[in-house]
Amino acid sequence: MTEFDIPPVALAPAAPPATDEPAGFDEFWSGLLVRSRTRTATRLEPVRLAPRGLAADSVTLPGLGDHELAGWFVTPADPPGAVPGLVQLVPPGGRGKLRDHTWPAAGGCAHLVVEMRHDGDPADPFQREVAADAVRAVSEMRSLPGVDPSRVGVLGRAGAGPAAVAAAGLLQDVACVIAEPPFAGSCAPAVRAFARRAASPLLLVPGPGAQDVLDAWGAHSAQVVAELSGTTAPDPDVVERAVDRSGPAGRHDAYLRWLRDHTELGPVFEPRAVP
Repeated sequence: MTEFDIPPVALAPAAPPATDEPAGFDEFWSGLLVRSRTRTATRLEPVRLAPRGLAADSVTLPGLGDHELAGWFVTPADPPGAVPGLVQLVPPGGRGKLRDHTWPAAGGCAHLVVEMRHDGDPADPFQREVAADAVRAVSEMRSLPGVDPSRVGVLGRAGAGPAAVAAAGLLQDVACVIAEPPFAGSCAPAVRAFARRAASPLLLVPGPGAQDVLDAWGAHSAQVVAELSGTTAPDPDVVERAVDRSGPAGRHDAYLRWLRDHTELGPVFEPRAVP
């Protein structure tokens, strides 16, 4: 049975929450993640005609309430050992064809693609389905064969960008995050709240709401890093943040470089100065 990862530190930030956050945000998520454990297992069905040099499975993953999420799991066919992983969250209808998702595995990483059920619920200030499904996807990736669970990053494409931010805010041991906009709209307050609690290096694509995420990112990370690593962070700005201006044509290369740079073996929570 695979369960949600529960952060080893409290979700409560070091400073009072910002006034734009939903009331009771930390208490809500501390309770929901504990209650959201499920006995339903992820199903993998091998793809017979995987691209040369790669192995692939069609994935059915249970999200919050065991709602089924479809995806792909692609790995190098003969990895030298446990490899880093990338969880790619895509918006509804964005799963696409297997051939669209081979670039991380071709670069030596395990790759789990998960199609989210929606981009966000305007009536839900906590964005519980988006965030809980993202957490489940990361937890499942860490349990899949051939994946080093300590070196898993998250990529949120287009409408799934907020889900990647949510995963980092709720799981403070995500190796790195790559997030694409839009982050604006009804889910913006929850996205900023997740961003403040994140302690992972962030590569952000410009677009609607991106500056708010960049400004909020890691606001409480000094406390998180200190508690997780057992060291005292000398400066509150300990999380690396970068903006990707490479453009769509070079984006996969930029994403793969970011993943490689932040999934090397060694201390995951080594403080890094904000440039």
